[in-house]
Amino acid sequence: MAVKLAEEEVHIACAEIAAQGERPTSLNLLDKIGRGSLTTITKYLNSWNASDEAQAIDAESLPAVVQLPSELSKEGEDLLKKMWNVAKNITDNELDIQREALKQAEIANQSKVEEAFKFSEAQSMKIERLEEDFMSMKNQLDAEFTEHKKTESKLNGAEKENVALTKDNEQLQNEIQGLKNKTLSLEESNKAVTKNKQALQENYSKEIKAKDAEIRTLEIELSKVNEKLSSSVTTNNKLITDLNDKTEKLSSSAVELEKLNIHYETVTKEFKTIKTDFKKANEKASDAEKLVAKLEGKLEVYESLEKPKKGTKSD
Repeated sequence: MAVKLAEEEVHIACAEIAAQGERPTSLNLLDKIGRGSLTTITKYLNSWNASDEAQAIDAESLPAVVQLPSELSKEGEDLLKKMWNVAKNITDNELDIQREALKQAEIANQSKVEEAFKFSEAQSMKIERLEEDFMSMKNQLDAEFTEHKKTESKLNGAEKENVALTKDNEQLQNEIQGLKNKTLSLEESNKAVTKNKQALQENYSKEIKAKDAEIRTLEIELSKVNEKLSSSVTTNNKLITDLNDKTEKLSSSAVELEKLNIHYETVTKEFKTIKTDFKKANEKASDAEKLVAKLEGKLEVYESLEKPKKGTKSD
């Protein structure tokens, strides 16, 4: 971006031109400074002419070495230079007359000078806009370069992350394979447990049926014994005379009844034990089924994680 012309720079240039015996003008100031617009330079020139420094050296009375615009013809420039040379050699009175004539000539050419000022001002503004556009484009390019560096850094980070993800994917695949193996092993164990469960159920059913049949037999026998005992009690009064003879028989029946009661209690205890074992077997089978269901759920999760990653590679 162009550096803005300061008033102090114009005043310093005015003082240097005046020290050389020349009257500062907008054109020779522009030629000396090398930048700025004629409008700005003229404004700062007027402020310098009004200063004490310019008043002290009577800057208005100094001769002006005019650089005519390029639009003026060469002949007009030579004429002005000749007029300046003639005016320089005449007396002070004639010099005043010539100065007046030069002022009139300056007034006559003022329109062209103003046009030159306007043209120069437009060119200066155009240059400033071009410089601003250049700086804007440069800043945009710098921003794009910075963004490119950031994108490149992100790409490097993404590549590293991709390598890490690949390693994690391989590790997950190994874990999934291990889980598959465990699942197969558990499925086989579950099949074995299921077979054992079925065998236990069949054995339990058989034992239950056998025990039920045995209990029914014992109940029948007990009923018969009870009938015999009842018959014996009923006919006791009638068979008092035969009591001694029947004592052994009755005693034998009581012993047999006691044995049957003991056998009945033993069978009942065995039935309860078998029932407890069957319940424990059912609990073990239920735990095994829950473990298999849990592992199958984990396997489905890992398989769902594996499928998108395989799809990404194929893309």
